[in-house]
Amino acid sequence: MKRRFLVAAAVLVAAVAGCSSPPAALGNHDAKVMINGKATNALQPVTCNQTGRSWTIATVDKEPGFTATIELGDEVKAQTVEIRNLGNFTGTYWDGNLGKAKAKVSEGKFSVSGEAQGAFADKPNQSTTATFDITTDC
Repeated sequence: MKRRFLVAAAVLVAAVAGCSSPPAALGNHDAKVMINGKATNALQPVTCNQTGRSWTIATVDKEPGFTATIELGDEVKAQTVEIRNLGNFTGTYWDGNLGKAKAKVSEGKFSVSGEAQGAFADKPNQSTTATFDITTDC
């Protein structure tokens, strides 16, 4: 009976540990963002979180800001990029669905670039495509 209790307790502890969020990468990180080849405002403070083979890089402030997800593995791949009012542009890239992008990781430096579909703030009803380039040192 005591052995079953210990096994059950170990399973419960493992289950609770498996539900916790992974810690953010240590240190402060900033991202440089360019829209249509032009630098946006100052460097964007970001958080970098890893879940399995995916890294999510997100600005600390929701807007203006961005969220990008990159998958590591045999091939480094951009999964999603959501740009929120950076360079007056709001748009989205979704792998295999909307826009196009590529990602790379080298010596702790992450970069994702491509095209997102969306609109500029001065013409919110006019759908357009803009290029983006995001780099950070997660």
